[in-house]
Amino acid sequence: MLTVQPHNPHSEVKARGAYKIPQRGPVLFVVGPHANQFIDPMVLVTHAGRSVSFLMAKKSYDKPGIGFFGKSIGAIPVVRPQDLAKKGIGKLVESPDTTDDVKFVDGVETQFIQQGVNARAVIAFSGQTVEVVDVLSDTRVRVKVLSEGASKALGEAGSEGLSFKVTPHVDQGEMFHTVVARLNEGKCVGIFPEGGSHDRTDLLPLKAGAPIMALQAMAENEFLNVQIVPTGLNYFNAHKWRSRAVIEFGDPITITKEQVAAYKQGGESKRKAIAEVLDTIFKGLKSVTVTAKDYDSLMLIQAARRLYRPIHMKLTIDETVYLNRRFAEVFSKFNDDPLVQDTMERVKEYNRLLKSYGIEDHQVMRTSFGKRVAASKFTLRVVEAFFLFACAAPGALLHAPIALIAKKISQQKAAEALRESSVKIEGNDVVATWKVLVSLVVAPLLYILYSLIFFLYLFVTSTFTLRQCVLSTLLFTLVTCVFGVAAMRASEIGIDVLKSLRPLYLSIFADTEVLRLMRADLAARINQTITEIGPRLYNSKEEFEASRIIRPEDLRYGEIVVEKMNKSKNKVVDDFRWEEVDKSESENPDGVFLFKGKDGVVEGKKNE
Repeated sequence: MLTVQPHNPHSEVKARGAYKIPQRGPVLFVVGPHANQFIDPMVLVTHAGRSVSFLMAKKSYDKPGIGFFGKSIGAIPVVRPQDLAKKGIGKLVESPDTTDDVKFVDGVETQFIQQGVNARAVIAFSGQTVEVVDVLSDTRVRVKVLSEGASKALGEAGSEGLSFKVTPHVDQGEMFHTVVARLNEGKCVGIFPEGGSHDRTDLLPLKAGAPIMALQAMAENEFLNVQIVPTGLNYFNAHKWRSRAVIEFGDPITITKEQVAAYKQGGESKRKAIAEVLDTIFKGLKSVTVTAKDYDSLMLIQAARRLYRPIHMKLTIDETVYLNRRFAEVFSKFNDDPLVQDTMERVKEYNRLLKSYGIEDHQVMRTSFGKRVAASKFTLRVVEAFFLFACAAPGALLHAPIALIAKKISQQKAAEALRESSVKIEGNDVVATWKVLVSLVVAPLLYILYSLIFFLYLFVTSTFTLRQCVLSTLLFTLVTCVFGVAAMRASEIGIDVLKSLRPLYLSIFADTEVLRLMRADLAARINQTITEIGPRLYNSKEEFEASRIIRPEDLRYGEIVVEKMNKSKNKVVDDFRWEEVDKSESENPDGVFLFKGKDGVVEGKKNE
């Protein structure tokens, strides 16, 4: 079931670098970004080629739905301090006894002892945090450091005091013991080093748990060699149904004997060893993920990648992720370069123009139809969409309760997760998880209900025997399942057809030549930028050329195709074989275009 399930919310899941995973011995998978709460472990478990036990928040482990699946794959529960955070009783005020050497925080009507505030607990107030060293009474704690911002906030509050939140320190000794034991047994353990799921475009700061687990296991067993495999999860619209995903495995990280020896020494040497391994893990994750500082930057990266791809080429999903990562590196490392800055501004301007036209980049060249041809295609596609949705209607109606209930509950869970988190933006990281979980529960119940109604109807109103009623009900259940799958597929195609109507409409009623010319000019500009910046990214021109997915000759041929299409709106339509274009209109379509020359010979990239 876990093997099939990740392909329900996603139309395609592609694995890269699976050959890098050691087939024997202990492996620690460090996975990021954690963008899909329960789907992420399923994707790894079904593509790693080995049995993997995951660290799972005890809060989720104890829930009936998610907990059941966690226990079924041998998850290891871990108590997260943030899950135990609670609002403090009373108010915090500045302590008059604070000195340069000893820092105190006092409370008014507080109950530090009764609330379970302990040493190493964290108290948060007004955007500031302090770590507790000792709890002296219900109204006074000694803290490790009192920053300038914290002192200022307490001083300005005066006698009125400040509201606060307490996050207790949790002893993770038992969890670490369990993980180390499994690594000693030569098993695989998966961990999300960010500490929890989120819907941000960049990695959160990594926790030190992963390097501590690996170092501790090797410190206890000198013959053990724990391999750390950085694993990147790259989603296209992670929270949306039938989106696409790529899981990429990086080169295994080997811990040196010197690092283990430093860890054993304790103190500063131990902290240094942990920091070194953590930094290596962070670099490994960066090499297998596409990250950006914010959503706008991510959209800019994807737009540049689409413009860079020649119009006649089709990229696989893993090639798409690879190019996204390279563009992210260029825009990050060479952000101050005038050529890169100019290119980024032009892409932003192009995106704004696309928004004003109401179309996406992959639809721009489809506005080159002549009015007559566009009108005929528009009519045919309206009829096609009507036919597809008519075919999908019976199955859609039968399965509508599943979609409605899943949507309602997932939205509620997203809102709940957003309230409880300080790092989530919209709570989209839990949406797909709850859609899947609800579907797994509601779908069988709905089929049972339909089958029971059908059986009772036959048994009461027909002359069928009991055996005939049972067989007919089984057949009805099978047909209902088939209708559901067919409805989902027909709806996907129907939505793609509807999306293709907008460029056809523009071909009939609007002049889009300036948009097409701007796209061609911008594509050439990005090609020039990559040609100049690429060797600096790879330190040598030879290395850059060897790594290129899109060759210079591909780029030149793409420019020729676009130029021919832009020369004459009516002429190009007759020559250009739009029927060969992949009809998928998803987020990253990358269709295959074949161009027929004057001599009738088809040129371009073959559709594999």
